Amino acid sequence: MAVASMKSLLCHAQQHGYAVGYFEAFNMDSMLGVLDAAERKNSPVIIGFGGQFISSSNKKAKDSVYCYGALAREAAKRADVPAAVLLNEADQESMIYEGMNAGFNAVMYQKAGEDFHETIRITKEICRVANMHGIDVESEVGELPSANISTGKVSGGKNTEVRLAKYFVDQTGVDALAVAIGNVHLLENKKASVDYELLSQLRDTLSIPLVLHGGTGMSEEDLHKAISLGISKINIGTALKRAYIDVVGEFYKKRNVDKIDPHVTIGWGGSEDMIACGREAIARKTEDFIELFGSAGQSDKFWKEQ
Repeated sequence: MAVASMKSLLCHAQQHGYAVGYFEAFNMDSMLGVLDAAERKNSPVIIGFGGQFISSSNKKAKDSVYCYGALAREAAKRADVPAAVLLNEADQESMIYEGMNAGFNAVMYQKAGEDFHETIRITKEICRVANMHGIDVESEVGELPSANISTGKVSGGKNTEVRLAKYFVDQTGVDALAVAIGNVHLLENKKASVDYELLSQLRDTLSIPLVLHGGTGMSEEDLHKAISLGISKINIGTALKRAYIDVVGEFYKKRNVDKIDPHVTIGWGGSEDMIACGREAIARKTEDFIELFGSAGQSDKFWKEQ
């Protein structure tokens, strides 16, 4: 099937009262696990990779956004459900344009600490170029706090101001806006406190789809309510990595890997394959979120209404 535009997926979700999940991958198998889940649940989905993950200064070996973009694009083309391909939270302007060429049909530029008006200038130009190539643009006004699981502390963050959000959208022409309403990046062991009054004000003021990053750190009740108040896209990343780590840890506990053929352990894809077990763990976790977001079974309706 053809790759779906993110904007069309989110507008459909906005019209029908559900949310589309963006499930951030970190390698091929994690991305395919997401698609496994979407196809099992007949759900629209957004796949992709984080720009800051690809370009991280902590990496010992350099990665290319072109490899990730081509991989995700081809996977989306072959999926049995509508799938958009997002380059998420890239903090380098050059990577955004490389991502457009690489195969991503949606991009998000985000640079912490940058002057608000400079972000508007850069985002406006990104939108101009993206519109010429049928690529959608997401952005964010406000800043999510970040959690540190090793210390249990949450730091930083600034909630979205309605006035600034409207100004930003009017000036740039972005297709979707991520909002900070109490949601937290990387939060695992406790749940965020959400400002629903602020979300309602943002929904009443802005016509474009609204996005919630930090979905892992929200309770089921809060996610349901956020969707009912107008959230059309929810980002999940941390929960998928945790599911992968947990299953690989259990894999080692239950097997004497020194006594198993390494080809069986990695690469053959059977029940004794560590990578296959990780892929399935991600698929199961993604299925849970798809049900929670209300997107299960929406693929056929989406295609009929396009």
